[in-house]
Amino acid sequence: MLLAGALASTACASAPCPDSQRPADAASWARELRERQPLTLDYRSDISVKRDLRDVIVDVEAARLAPAFHQVMTDAARRFGLIRVDRLPENQGKPFSLGEKFQGRYEVDQAVIQQLHGHLRDWFGDFADSDPVRAWVCQIENGHTSDYGIISELTLSPPPGKEYVLEYRYLDGSPIAGSSRFTVSDITDPDVLARHGIHQGSRLRQLFEYQERTSSFATFFTKGGLRLHNQVVFNQAEQAAVAAGGKVVASDIPVEYQRW
Repeated sequence: MLLAGALASTACASAPCPDSQRPADAASWARELRERQPLTLDYRSDISVKRDLRDVIVDVEAARLAPAFHQVMTDAARRFGLIRVDRLPENQGKPFSLGEKFQGRYEVDQAVIQQLHGHLRDWFGDFADSDPVRAWVCQIENGHTSDYGIISELTLSPPPGKEYVLEYRYLDGSPIAGSSRFTVSDITDPDVLARHGIHQGSRLRQLFEYQERTSSFATFFTKGGLRLHNQVVFNQAEQAAVAAGGKVVASDIPVEYQRW
């Protein structure tokens, strides 16, 4: 869903967060989130606008998968890879709503930090020792690496035969501009069902349109950031499948990109 990494500098910076021990910090976090505005794609930039389209096939119908996906995404206790979703106090425990703003934040303990360091060379090769990756790891260690989003389209009860939709756009403070669009639809082609060995099923599709805001983050995302993003998407889909009483039977997300 959200891959964070505000890498404006190599220093580890602090930032308010919603579960701060100090109420003033939590209030500051909420105020800043409410004030954040959507970022726009800039087609004149020397950084290209890109799209990543991914499908996950699940062996339950859309009418079961879509509500389960929504429930999973709004469950404050869940984590997607290393990501948790922070919502404003007035939205906690409620369904998503159009125009709602939220934050995707890395939440890690020391054991995961050690595992992260072990993965860097595999993910980024020689780029693992670069300033952008070091800054990203530094901010993860401090718990202040985030993306911010606003729900720009939400269809939870579509007409028969139409898609369920959840789309959000990235807000200022994120290292990318663009949007993430999730749709859930029934698979009605019997040949497709047979190919996957199921009698009924649905497709959860994510269309990720993005443009890195700095050249250093573009290099980082090319080297391994998109892989981490796909891991989050697959984990979200897998948790939704289980919550719907089913399982993932296929995906075009490579196996190597599916696990943390």
